[in-house]
Amino acid sequence: MCHSLTFVQTGVMFEHMTNSPTFVTTSEAAAALGKSVKTITRWAASGKLTPVKRLPGRRGAMLFAAADIEAILAREPWDAA
Repeated sequence: MCHSLTFVQTGVMFEHMTNSPTFVTTSEAAAALGKSVKTITRWAASGKLTPVKRLPGRRGAMLFAAADIEAILAREPWDAA
């Protein structure tokens, strides 16, 4: 089963296959939630949002599960822009 979720406010679309998780970058998560990249980074540091992967490198870019972003939107829809 495949379904798409479109975040109407930001125009961001995540394709979500039930068998394979979809990852989004920090900036994509920020756009979907209507928050700044800095806020998403703070949420990751505080544990409110857990990165699924951290890419190598000095800054170590974070990837988040699209399902986690969808869950935040479902319980806190007023946070989305």
